[in-house]
Amino acid sequence: MSSSARPTKKAKKSATGQPAAAGPSAIDDLTALTTAQLYSLSAKRHRDYSREIVRMAQEERDRAHVALQEMQSRLERANEHLEKMEENSRDAHREYLDAKNLLIRVRQSSNSTVPPMNIALDDSSVEDILGIISKKPSGNTAASSGKSPGGKKSQKFPYIEDILVSMAKSGQLHKGTKLSLAECHLVNKKDNSQFVNTMKLVEELWTEEEELFLRSSREEIEESMEEAKIIAETISLRCLTKLNEFEGREDPTPTNHQKPSFVSVGNRARRVFIGRKKGDENLV
Repeated sequence: MSSSARPTKKAKKSATGQPAAAGPSAIDDLTALTTAQLYSLSAKRHRDYSREIVRMAQEERDRAHVALQEMQSRLERANEHLEKMEENSRDAHREYLDAKNLLIRVRQSSNSTVPPMNIALDDSSVEDILGIISKKPSGNTAASSGKSPGGKKSQKFPYIEDILVSMAKSGQLHKGTKLSLAECHLVNKKDNSQFVNTMKLVEELWTEEEELFLRSSREEIEESMEEAKIIAETISLRCLTKLNEFEGREDPTPTNHQKPSFVSVGNRARRVFIGRKKGDENLV
């Protein structure tokens, strides 16, 4: 066959003048390149996502650390507050024991000694004398019946502890009623001003624990009547002691002739309140 009949390399081009289609090896190379690019893109996305997760975890850790510091600070403040409350409770308990011991000494002293006749009389002493005089019969009829000429049995003014126990038993204090606004069947209407002044003084002097106890329910008061009486007597004695301090006495300890009747204490408390308004600390 002649050389003119053989196809040349140039004759391998298509009729359009373009090179022939790529072979299988070129397709494999293109597939491998595309796969590598896809893997690279996927790895980049995964890396970015991992970095975002790490960043969010760090922020969460920082927030948790800040919250932990705040909780520790709150815990420290709570511990300080608890220590103060415990200290106040110990102080109140010591004051309660001191008042209770003082009450015992006053009772023992009043039972074992007789007050001298040259002691200056205050309102409570005058009340006792008036009570004795009012009980004295004016005639045979009064002597036989044990009543005053008016036909009514005379009574001394009730003490502060009697009024407090009575109001606690009635349930008024459990409802949150202020002492000065409460009602008591032991108090006459004509003595209401002394009652109000006495109750205002009690509200100044009773402790938080004493108030909470006396504001218990009627059932709880009935079950703890002895404790209620002791607390009421302690408050009553504290009123006398504080009034002596307000009046500038060297020894504020209540004397034997000082009685915690609400009328006597109310009159003395009124003078204290008036003195406060005028700016006078020492009462004459």
